[in-house]
Amino acid sequence: MGLGLAIPFALMALMQLQGSFEFDNFHPNSDKIFRIITDEKSNENGVSHYASSPYLLADNLRNNYTSVEKSTKVVRQFGWELNNRLKNIHVNTIYVEPTFFEMFGFRLAKGSIPTEPNSLILSQETAQKFFNDANPIGQFLTHPTYGSFKITGVLKPFKRGTQFRSDVMVSMATYEKFNADQLKPSSWAKLETHTFVKLAPNAQPQALDLALVEISKKTNTFLSSAKKTNSFRKQALADISPSTEDLRYNPYVDDLQEIYFNFTIPFMILLLAGFNYTNLTLARSLSRSKEVGVRKVMGALRSQIILQFIAEAILIAFFSLLVGVAILQILKSSIHINWVTWEVENQTLIWCAFIVFTLFVGVLAGSLPAWILSSFQPVKVLKGNILPATFGKIGFRKVLIVIQFVVSLGFIFFMGHFYNQFKYMATENDNFNRKGIFNMSLSDKNHALLVDEIAANKNVEKIGMVSVPFGGISTEYAIKSKPKDENIASYYYAADANFIDNMQLTILAGNNLPVSKSDSATNFVLLNERAVERLRLGTPQEAIGKAVFLNNSATASQIVGIVKDFCHFNYQFEKQPVVFQYNPAQFAVMAIRTNAKAPKETFLAEMQSIWKKHYPYQQMGYSWFEQDLYERYYPAEDMKMMGMAALVIIVIAVMGLLGMVTYSTEKRIKEIGIRKVMGASVWEIVKILSWSFMKLLIWAGVIAIPIGLAENWALDNLFTFYAGLNAGLMGVFFLSIFAVATFTIGYYAMRAAAVNPVKSLRAD
Repeated sequence: MGLGLAIPFALMALMQLQGSFEFDNFHPNSDKIFRIITDEKSNENGVSHYASSPYLLADNLRNNYTSVEKSTKVVRQFGWELNNRLKNIHVNTIYVEPTFFEMFGFRLAKGSIPTEPNSLILSQETAQKFFNDANPIGQFLTHPTYGSFKITGVLKPFKRGTQFRSDVMVSMATYEKFNADQLKPSSWAKLETHTFVKLAPNAQPQALDLALVEISKKTNTFLSSAKKTNSFRKQALADISPSTEDLRYNPYVDDLQEIYFNFTIPFMILLLAGFNYTNLTLARSLSRSKEVGVRKVMGALRSQIILQFIAEAILIAFFSLLVGVAILQILKSSIHINWVTWEVENQTLIWCAFIVFTLFVGVLAGSLPAWILSSFQPVKVLKGNILPATFGKIGFRKVLIVIQFVVSLGFIFFMGHFYNQFKYMATENDNFNRKGIFNMSLSDKNHALLVDEIAANKNVEKIGMVSVPFGGISTEYAIKSKPKDENIASYYYAADANFIDNMQLTILAGNNLPVSKSDSATNFVLLNERAVERLRLGTPQEAIGKAVFLNNSATASQIVGIVKDFCHFNYQFEKQPVVFQYNPAQFAVMAIRTNAKAPKETFLAEMQSIWKKHYPYQQMGYSWFEQDLYERYYPAEDMKMMGMAALVIIVIAVMGLLGMVTYSTEKRIKEIGIRKVMGASVWEIVKILSWSFMKLLIWAGVIAIPIGLAENWALDNLFTFYAGLNAGLMGVFFLSIFAVATFTIGYYAMRAAAVNPVKSLRAD
């Protein structure tokens, strides 16, 4: 069972390794496709190797060289977040052009390829997240900086093992719209694009080499001001993963050294499990000593006995493999994590790897016990004069037990700190109010009648308007206190006074936004403390009445209030300036504060009934704010995986302790018998046997608790808004492990103390 619990992590590492070799193998004619990589040489940094290349390279190859049948470019941007007015979701984004779909094996389930600016297609999983089972074609998603994007299509499911891993694919026309400088000759110095080439049917790869040399010579003249030169070379699609070269800007491609490094944790767990197997086997050596003696008397050679014990270890390892595979299937069906490879294509190869690996583990775990057990001398064994076999010094073994429990406690403390922080992020109500808030997406700007009818509902306490709910990235605005000052980046929310009240933001100075029924934006704003600090406006009280300028506007806006700093979307990021302004043109969500006693199902039915009166042919978009934020911030699947790893490490540590206790009691069995004959009680013997092991647990706790506090300190520095130390949770974890270990010690000590001394002293 110990090996069976440890093996799944090793099997996952083996699948990760094989999966890296099956990367991007689903594209047609992949043997003709190459990626262009760049070697950048500069006087300051020497030679740097990039998986990317200049933006204009793909067009140059396609238009000027007959050896190239097709070429395409891909641009990746990180940090995107899209919303459909209600849900804010982080998405992996790439910009693509139509030739991308001609070269690679991505197919549309419905719709069309995005070609126009601000158009995109979704993966099936992303379409489901945003729209459930509704048809997303023709719908819009909003980016806080780039505006609205029209959805033109949905992709068929595609293999996860690809460097083009993405949730949305955006038209290249969009990229050019916001990055016009990429079309200038100076862009040859920028390496932000991935270029792919498909050779013509009769073209030789050498022709592409010559073309790349020629292009680098022509374009290096544009790099003279940057004091560097570029040289380009091809890389076959099959050679991209696993990466054997240190390439910059090579996202989602597994580095071979990193894969090998990832084996260290499963190897450590297996090493601990193998050590425990050895420990337990040697602890039982006394019960098998007569068997070895009889076999030797009957003529068995030492090599035959060694082979027997190694065969037993291999057999146990294969049983452990069955247990491990079963656990792996349970993990696969119950934990859904994108960064874990759960499936590989070549099943024959992976099973061969599993079998060879299991043989290796069995031989490794069984060799030392086989060597020691086979060394017993028949004369001593059959006289009953042999003691249990020894594996190294007892002090060394005790150190290993302490290390095992320190690792177990350290890991579970670390997991506990993360759980505490994630739980805080998902459920806290300190930064702003999320309880009892029902968010409804506004269909158009003519929503006055809808608002009035909803406000008349008996379960509605207050209706606020906002451009985007808290929890996601909002629009970014430039602010400054004087027309000629340098702009400062800030987050911007179009909101009304009721929204500020619904969110229960703390106003430190001044007042809330003025109540207005106007259709145009007012020149009054609320700022947070950080904005006041960055604009150097003095104290919050001193900032009231002063002017700020938004997005280089010539018209100043007056500060009417200062709100306390709060976390409006990311608990890890440092505090940033936040601006609130009454701006009805940007209102997109109705934040409704409901009666806490109102049943959610009843309230939802009432809202849908009202919606249907005003928009009979349109589905209502809604969400319960508290539930949305919980789903956003709490990584349930990752916590499951961490919990499973913690459980395995704890079980292995307890099994190591079990081996030590069993070994010690077997070795002291005659001492126990003599003590009982001399009048010692069972409790006294249990106390004598247990105390040495209890000291190991206490030492492990003394070492592990400072480690847990150091972990808490590190996370406190990592998160700007941190939940703080949960000493009670640490105590529960420590006492739970201590109780399990104490029960293990007490149980086996009690068994040893209860043995009849007549049996243990019979040979004497």
